[in-house]
Amino acid sequence: MNALTRYIIKTVLHTTLIVVIALLSMDFFIQLIGEFGDIGDGSYSIGQAIIYVLLILPNDIYQLFPIAGLIGCLLGLGLLASHSELIVMRAAGMSVTQISGSVILAILLMVATLTLMGEVIAPMTTHTADKLKAVDRSGGQAVATTQGLWLRDGINFVHIERVQNDAQLKGVSRYTFNSNHQLVNVAYADTAIYKNNAWQVQSIQQTSLNSNTIKASTKESAIWHMQLNPTILKMAQVEPTEMTLPKLYQYIHYQKQNNLRYQASALNFWQRIFQPLGTCVMLFLAVPFIFGPLRSVTMGLRLVSGVVVGFSFYMLNQFFGPFSLVYHVPPFLAALTPSLLFLIIGLVFVKRMR
Repeated sequence: MNALTRYIIKTVLHTTLIVVIALLSMDFFIQLIGEFGDIGDGSYSIGQAIIYVLLILPNDIYQLFPIAGLIGCLLGLGLLASHSELIVMRAAGMSVTQISGSVILAILLMVATLTLMGEVIAPMTTHTADKLKAVDRSGGQAVATTQGLWLRDGINFVHIERVQNDAQLKGVSRYTFNSNHQLVNVAYADTAIYKNNAWQVQSIQQTSLNSNTIKASTKESAIWHMQLNPTILKMAQVEPTEMTLPKLYQYIHYQKQNNLRYQASALNFWQRIFQPLGTCVMLFLAVPFIFGPLRSVTMGLRLVSGVVVGFSFYMLNQFFGPFSLVYHVPPFLAALTPSLLFLIIGLVFVKRMR
């Protein structure tokens, strides 16, 4: 790697980092303002809100990076162009292909780092953030784990194996304690449906315990009155975005095996698979833009162009997601299409540049 290549990579990384910090600062304050409506629920305070926003920032960086990377590359290459450094490089024998190769090296370095953060670190921090927020807002009533949901109901505890939706549960265990915090009853219900401010449970097996005897019994149905409600459930659930890719793949397989709706989870899976490709495509667009239509424009116009193109890519991604779910487009195709469209646009500009 020669000095010019290192200089191009350093410049692109530097301007991209500045853009990421700027966007992240705005995102932090926007997210924090959005949390103000939840402050006061349970023990959720401004301090907890700040911690929550900080923990979800790694995921936000990953989602914002295609736009931030494009703007950063445009500004970095634009800075070199405005100082006539690109002209000097070409006069020194460096071709457009070699300059593009240097930019691609910077792109690969950034994408590798961001993918590691987005698929390894971000799911863990996002899950931790949502778990802490659920505990704070529910007053300590709800905790999500990989084995299901644990919820506190007064001095009693409830474990839920699976949440069908906010008002229907599968595999509900209730552990009842007396005033001395001694376990006196364990009940398991196959299903529970929330109606009329209570849970209607079916196929119940329960065990009553006292100092002398243990008694087992069964019931077809019963009404359980608990503090647990759909609002608390919604706060405690683990979302697909909080899962690592292997766990999300297992979750999709589980949904298919049990004839559950898996399309939304599959779409999220494929969008995350193609996220590095989309980021590479967006950053690649900076090269033909600088040597093509944005060669002699001001830095401000380059910035606006980057925002417009990046936002267009983001909106296209947001459009194809719901569109694929409504019209049953394969999730693989829906996730790949925006990147392919912008790659074609980039290749057209490259051809014209030559």
